[in-house]
Amino acid sequence: MTPLMQLNFWLAVVNVILLLYLAVIHIKMAKSVKSSFTLGLLIFVLVFLVHNVLATFFYLTMRTLYAPGTELPVLVITSIETIAFAIFAWITRQ
Repeated sequence: MTPLMQLNFWLAVVNVILLLYLAVIHIKMAKSVKSSFTLGLLIFVLVFLVHNVLATFFYLTMRTLYAPGTELPVLVITSIETIAFAIFAWITRQ
């Protein structure tokens, strides 16, 4: 695995951790608030959680199939996701 793909993998792992944190918070909120908005946020988090779990799985199992030119664009996308989830977690925590 190239260094860029390793970074992609570890950023996806960070995303999974952030999304698990957000899922726990939104599950607790959904039980107490019972609002469609909170349920929507929980579904949003769960969809991205599935996406990032699959991404980490594919980075590990299909690493030889990634073309060299795709590593940087995937890194940019994964980095943007990580920043967005970190901001979402920070705002949710307040």
